[in-house]
Amino acid sequence: MNIFEQGCLIQLSVSKWGGVKKLSKDQIAKMVENGNTDWVSATKKLVDPESLKPICKVTNTARSWLASISLPFPIPGMVFVPRDLIERVDETLSQYRSEFWGKVNAFQQDYAWLREKARLYLGELFNEVDYPLDIEKPFSFAWRFVILDVPNGNTRILAPEVYEREKEKFIQTMEEARGMAIEALREEFAQMVERISDRFTTGPDGKPKVFKNSTVQSFYEYFETFRDRNIFQDEALSELVDQAQRVLSGRSAEEIRNNQNLREQIRQNMASIEETMGEVFNQPRRKIRIE
Repeated sequence: MNIFEQGCLIQLSVSKWGGVKKLSKDQIAKMVENGNTDWVSATKKLVDPESLKPICKVTNTARSWLASISLPFPIPGMVFVPRDLIERVDETLSQYRSEFWGKVNAFQQDYAWLREKARLYLGELFNEVDYPLDIEKPFSFAWRFVILDVPNGNTRILAPEVYEREKEKFIQTMEEARGMAIEALREEFAQMVERISDRFTTGPDGKPKVFKNSTVQSFYEYFETFRDRNIFQDEALSELVDQAQRVLSGRSAEEIRNNQNLREQIRQNMASIEETMGEVFNQPRRKIRIE
């Protein structure tokens, strides 16, 4: 199966100014001698690290979201996006890009003040050369869509033996992508079932564990994109996902928290799904501790 009939790859590229610089051993020793180690280790902080965290947070959130809606692919830095989700991915990444540049602009406005603060903390280690004149330049947020194919067998560029080798590599990549995609969807679902089952148990203090909204919301987000992401038609997983969808029936975490009978009903059904997963996928999900 050529999965590029079902979608395409996407590569998200984000760059940020690190705000740190390596120090020599002599410089480190001198700072330790002076007792000023808050901003110095093997590197010196060029600005307060807290000032860059909002930018990093947007980046991490964007990457996590993309991973949740795509499938893994055996090329580093790329993931596979099913055809019906491409437009949604493009629109959502555009929103993250706007948020990213909003945080960069806020940092840029504070840049001069942050540099003066660094001058105070770094003392002799402060160096104007470490600070870009155009602080916006080190930042970027971009993505591209990619489709792979077997090289044209009629081309004069590749010798026949090279073409056959590349064709075989392409087939192997497709098969590897298939295995990775099926395993990723199964593992993601298994982790959610395991997490919700765990929430129905009691903690070390004998009290019920906290049942957070995200415990249920993660299922509904998974249900929303599962049909599009299940491009290899994993029927065994599809049946289990349908069961989980019927068990939850759109109920909120608050409903489940406040209804003991409902909690028990969901607990039993999820335990049954978890047991079936172990049988169907041959992957026991829980370690049994024997006292």
